[in-house]
Amino acid sequence: MEYNIIIAPDLDSLATRVADFIPMGWKLKGSILEHNDGFAQQLERRPSDAIRMQRKQRTPKQKRTKWIE
Repeated sequence: MEYNIIIAPDLDSLATRVADFIPMGWKLKGSILEHNDGFAQQLERRPSDAIRMQRKQRTPKQKRTKWIE
């Protein structure tokens, strides 16, 4: 399991940074934490999820249909 903590000075920038991680297979863990430097959000993902996301992003091969024509 991989973990990542995103820290940002305000909620808008935190939401933007977290949104960049979601398509890469990261999921929210817990709630938003407020601290002296701003706000933080913990993310997690399984290595198998990261591999699965990479496979989805590959371009699909074109089917060979020459024999139909």
